[in-house]
Amino acid sequence: MRTEQLLTASQAEPQSRWFMLSLVAGLIMLAGFLYGGVHIAIFGHHALATSKEVPWGIFIVNYAFAISSIGLSYISSFGIVLGFKQFDVISRRALYLAVIIVVAGVLSVAADLASPLRAPFLLLTTHFTAPMGVVAMSITLYILLISLELYLVIKRGHHDLLVKVVAIVAFVAAVVVHSYHGAIFGLNYSRSLWFGPYYPIYFLLSALFTSSAMIIFITTYTYKMTGAQMSEKLKESLRIIGKMLVYLLVIALFFLYWKVVSSHYAHKKEAFILLTGKFSLNFWVGEVLMTYLIPIALLVYSRFKDINKMALAGLLVVVGLYIGRYDFIIVGQLVPFLAFTPFDNELGGSLYELASYTPSLVEIAYSIGLLGFIWTGYMLGIKYLPLDKDERDEE
Repeated sequence: MRTEQLLTASQAEPQSRWFMLSLVAGLIMLAGFLYGGVHIAIFGHHALATSKEVPWGIFIVNYAFAISSIGLSYISSFGIVLGFKQFDVISRRALYLAVIIVVAGVLSVAADLASPLRAPFLLLTTHFTAPMGVVAMSITLYILLISLELYLVIKRGHHDLLVKVVAIVAFVAAVVVHSYHGAIFGLNYSRSLWFGPYYPIYFLLSALFTSSAMIIFITTYTYKMTGAQMSEKLKESLRIIGKMLVYLLVIALFFLYWKVVSSHYAHKKEAFILLTGKFSLNFWVGEVLMTYLIPIALLVYSRFKDINKMALAGLLVVVGLYIGRYDFIIVGQLVPFLAFTPFDNELGGSLYELASYTPSLVEIAYSIGLLGFIWTGYMLGIKYLPLDKDERDEE
């Protein structure tokens, strides 16, 4: 008995030290949130690097990336709604991550409004023929539903009737959010890189593969940091998600291929900016290699047995997708909006053939602060919530 107590104490000490160091790191990052938020509140859009040519900057990139984490609730729903019990193991962690990451995305959009006090007007004055209005309503409903779903899963378990009802409604809300989020871009015929009918489908697809990558990487990294041992059923759940990730990446790569080919065939300037221009390194290294080719190779080479290689593949997918979202949103605005070059000064444009955008210090600081919000929220969650209860062998 004395030996067991000593072992428990020796394990608790490094875990406590790990938690404190992680919390300090999160609070340091949150300082950027405070710095950026104060400047935005005082100076509004003057603190940002956006312009009339490029009105959407890194805050919209953050949002577009964060909303991909909605796929985490899909992964949870595979067990609760569809009955695939292998996914029950990871559902608590997935739901909690979905909540904090999506909330961070909403905070990013609020900052882009120059005054967060304007954010409620998206809900109060929503017009349902506007995709952005539908997204505002559905994402608010989605956050409330998955928060309730997480609470019910913790209190009642996965297969309680009320849990299933809430999970089904949350699943539908998530589909609405993603399809209309894709429509915000896909219905924008004035931006040739964005316009297209398949973007609502692609954003659903990207949510699934991004969230699969997130849960593999974050879960593995968490266990590495804490020094805890993964149970066999957790490893098996991650292997299943890893196999799913390979198929999803292959399908998404097919979408990317035809997007590039069709844009190049139509001689769209955005295609040349991505393939051979200023953003070519981002595209070939960040999107093609990091998001697709290297992760697919790592996952196949690992044979879904080496969890560390799978986690590395997940990390590459997450970083690569962020680069891809940055390219998609920023490059999509660089070609003149009214289809004439150079911009006509009499109409308020610039003398440059292509617009440009580089995030300001305030935008970068606020974005780091959002990462700190996610990091700190997750650390507090794994410390004080039973997120790993279903992951343990004794359950």
